[in-house]
Amino acid sequence: MSVSTPLFAEAIADRESWHDDANCRGVDIDIFFSLDDLDQKNALELCKACPVRRECLQDALEQREMYGIWGGTTESDRRSMIRDHRRQERERRADAA
Repeated sequence: MSVSTPLFAEAIADRESWHDDANCRGVDIDIFFSLDDLDQKNALELCKACPVRRECLQDALEQREMYGIWGGTTESDRRSMIRDHRRQERERRADAA
């Protein structure tokens, strides 16, 4: 039985406290789930300089967040990341066999 490696292999300590440092704290979350292009652009811009962007993205990937902007990524971005990660895992397992 093979164990899959996390998308981001390094551990992120104290997963609860990162929310306190997020740039989006106190922001109306509707912009992160809006279909409006300007809202999505504004949400992505807010994420760009966020000090906990990586932690947010990691949680979104682990929780399989299907909707919204998380960690500076769109739904499509995350689907591509997961697809690429799975492909790399298959290749790694095939090389190890």
